[in-house]
Amino acid sequence: MVKRTAILLLACTAFAACYAGQSNKDEGWISLFDGKSLNGWKASEKEGTFTTKDGQLVVNGARSHLFYNGAVRRHNFKNFEFRADVMTTKGSNSGIYFHTEFQPTDWPAQGFECQVNTTHSDRKKTGGLYNVQDVMDNAPSKDGEWFNYYIKVEGKHVIIKIDGKTTVDWSQPENWAMGGRKIGQGTIALQGHDPKSLVYFKNIAIKPLDPTKVVVVTGGHDFEHDPFFKLFQGYSDIQYVEAAQKDHSELFEDVSNWDYDVIVLYNMSQNIAPKRQDNFKKLLAQGVGLVSLHHAEGAFNTWEDYRQIIGARYPLKPQEIDGKQFATGTYDHDMDMNIKVVNREHPITRGLSDFTIHDETYKGIWFAKDNQVLLTTDHPKNDSTVCWTRPSSGNRVVFLQLGHDSKAYVNPNYRELVVRSIRWAAGDLN
Repeated sequence: MVKRTAILLLACTAFAACYAGQSNKDEGWISLFDGKSLNGWKASEKEGTFTTKDGQLVVNGARSHLFYNGAVRRHNFKNFEFRADVMTTKGSNSGIYFHTEFQPTDWPAQGFECQVNTTHSDRKKTGGLYNVQDVMDNAPSKDGEWFNYYIKVEGKHVIIKIDGKTTVDWSQPENWAMGGRKIGQGTIALQGHDPKSLVYFKNIAIKPLDPTKVVVVTGGHDFEHDPFFKLFQGYSDIQYVEAAQKDHSELFEDVSNWDYDVIVLYNMSQNIAPKRQDNFKKLLAQGVGLVSLHHAEGAFNTWEDYRQIIGARYPLKPQEIDGKQFATGTYDHDMDMNIKVVNREHPITRGLSDFTIHDETYKGIWFAKDNQVLLTTDHPKNDSTVCWTRPSSGNRVVFLQLGHDSKAYVNPNYRELVVRSIRWAAGDLN
């Protein structure tokens, strides 16, 4: 496998301008709680301990823990900033865990707890790193009043602030030994401590400090290499690697040490053995995002699951699909295509205007009926659908049919769509 790695250093001016002023986006903050439901969260032993009301996450009931298991970075955070507004009531106890993992019962064995306690009998109070660097007796919070809880983890260093005042500034020593309490990576969890405790959370958000790790799969179709990879350059939050396939799909032979957040398919290779198929599907089930571009519509043309995953197939020969006969798909180069934004609320297309692009057309494609269409065209040599997302099944999948050559790559709308698709697939756009 040929790998080309680039850590990208510049900010995307167009993206920043488009998203300026939107809540939690202009600073890189990503909401983890929609204020209406527990979507993206999973409770342990007592689900009823956690409810929502008036934009707040309410914690009240028997011992339980609510683990974030949503799309943002596959709910696996290493270096990050976290913030939430919290309000305790008299005698209540709770906590915020980081670098933890789901467990169905008991107190979490992995990760660290950041204490939430104003007047509970436990002497360890709000703002402490529990049993590591505690805030004793005098809480920096007051019952019945909202306070801001801020956590930053970078390397082995942890900072906690309550309403902007530092309560913990701790670095894990080299010889640290405290079981599962060690800096690593993992998800966030909120604690339901006991039936008498009533605690409220709102405005829960995270700011990953690590770039989104992207693997760009190529092979099976010629393309303008350097102009294409400029699409991924210029973004501080994206780190990409090229995986040029020599054996069609060897990237998926062994995924035991997988470390990518998003797969970008720009290949048209065909062979993928059952083991590789299973590994590909396993990655998606684990929350890895998928962005497929242009001729990837014709990849793996005989793998039935693939067309369902991406929501389309470009027929490379006459064939029957779902009881309907399809001729070989057609294509034409150097066409001017008018692109219409048909979903202006989706994060990938929000704020974009209709545009024209010089590109290759495709026609005669099989499309899944449940595609959620974002962009269309009226070009007579192209099917109407050109960009869509797939229904969520624990991960995020988007297909952008545009992008044949450098004439398309340099179109600022295309560049914007590609980077937004990556951010959305990683869970960073909501």
